[in-house]
Amino acid sequence: MMRNILEKGFAIGRSTTARHIYWVFSGNVLSTVLTFFALVVVMAPRISKAEYGIFLALFTLANLLSDLSEAGLGGALTKFIPPLLLQKKASRAKEFLATAHQIELGITIVVCVTLLLLAGPLARILFAGTAQINVVITALMTATMILMGFMVFALSAYKKFPEVTVVNVFYSIIRLALLLVFALLTKLSLFNILIVYLLSSILSWIYSLFFLGTSWVTIPFSRERAGKIIRFASFLAVQKVFVAVSSRLDLLMMVPLAGAVEAGIYGMASRFALVYPLLISSLAQVLAPKFAELATIGAATAFFKKVGLVICGLLVSLIVFNSFARIFISAFVQNYSEAIPVLGGLLLSMAPFIAATPFVSFVVYTLKKPWIMMVASFVQLVVIFAVNWWLLPSLGRFAPATGIGLGNLTIFIIAAGASWYYFNQEKYENRH
Repeated sequence: MMRNILEKGFAIGRSTTARHIYWVFSGNVLSTVLTFFALVVVMAPRISKAEYGIFLALFTLANLLSDLSEAGLGGALTKFIPPLLLQKKASRAKEFLATAHQIELGITIVVCVTLLLLAGPLARILFAGTAQINVVITALMTATMILMGFMVFALSAYKKFPEVTVVNVFYSIIRLALLLVFALLTKLSLFNILIVYLLSSILSWIYSLFFLGTSWVTIPFSRERAGKIIRFASFLAVQKVFVAVSSRLDLLMMVPLAGAVEAGIYGMASRFALVYPLLISSLAQVLAPKFAELATIGAATAFFKKVGLVICGLLVSLIVFNSFARIFISAFVQNYSEAIPVLGGLLLSMAPFIAATPFVSFVVYTLKKPWIMMVASFVQLVVIFAVNWWLLPSLGRFAPATGIGLGNLTIFIIAAGASWYYFNQEKYENRH
C-alpha cells in the first residue's frame, strides 16, 4: 500500500500541473528574496527612516490599488480562455483577452487620473507632507503595475507559467539592479527610488508583451463580450475587496487593541507564516485554468483525487516547517522568542486554507459560481473582525491566529459544502 502511495506521489510530482506549480512557486520565492534585498539591504541603510516609511506607505498604496484594480478580470480570463483554447478557438480567446484589456485600461486611466488630481491633498494628509511629485510618480507607477499585473494574469490564463515566472523575476532583478546603480552613482532618495520602481514596472510590462504578442491589441471592443466578462468578474472584484481587507485586519487592529509590542511579536511570526499564502497562491494560480477546462462536475472528480495528494503533502509540511522555523527564530532572532508559539498557531490556522484551495477553484471555474466565494469571503471578513475585536484585548498576539483559523475554516466549509451539494445534484439529475 505504501509503495502504491509513493508511486502515485512521484507520478503527480512529475505531472505537468506539478511542474507548473514548481515554476510559479520558485518564481515567487526568488522574487520575494530579491525584494528583501532591495528593501532591507540596499534601500533601508541609505535613506532616513522617515523617507523609508513614506516610501513603504506610497508603495503599499500602489500595491493595494493595483490589486483592487484587477477587478476580477484575471479570474474572467481564466474562466473564458482555457476552454476556448481547448476547443481550438484561439481567435475567440484573443477577442476575450482584448476586451478584458480594454476594460482594464479604462480602470487604469480612472485610477491614475484620480490619484493625479488628488496628489496635493494626499501628500499633505496621508504622506507626512512629502513633495507632490512623489505622489504623481506613485500614480504613474500604480498605472503600470495594474497593466503589468493584467499581463501576468493573461499569461496564467494561457497556462504560460514559465513565462509568468520569468516576468515576475525580471521585474525584481531590474528593480534591484537599478537601485544598485543609483546607490553606486548617486545618493539614494525617495524621489529616485520611486523613479526606479516606475521604470522597473514599465520595462516588465513591455517585456511581458513579448510572450503574448500584440496582434490582439487592435481587436475592436465588443459590448457583448464585455457584458459576459463583467458579469463574471463583478463577483470576484467584490470578493477581492473583502479578501484585501480581511488579510490586513490583524496588524491594523492589534496596535490599538493590544499595543505595539504585541504587534511587533506577532509581526515577526506572521513574516515566517507568509510562505504558505505564497505557496497556496502559486497552487491556486495553476489549478484555476485546469478547473476552467473541466466542463462537468464528473470530469473534475478524477483531478480532485490527484490534487488531494498534494493537499495532504502540504498539510504534513506545516509540521516540518514549524520545526525549522522554531530553530531559525531561536538561533538568529532570539529577542523574538515569544513569536515561536504564535507561529505555531498561525501555521495551524493555515490548515483549512490549504484544504479549501481546490474547492475554491472548483466552485469558481468549474461550477462557474463566483458569487458563492464572494459570500464566503464576506462571512470570513465578519468572522475575523469579530474574533479580533473580542479576543485581542485579552489574548493579544495569540488572537489573530484564532480569527484567521476560524475565517479560513468558514471558507473551507462553504466551498467544500457547495462542491458536495452540486456534485450530488448532478448525480441525481443524471439518474433521472
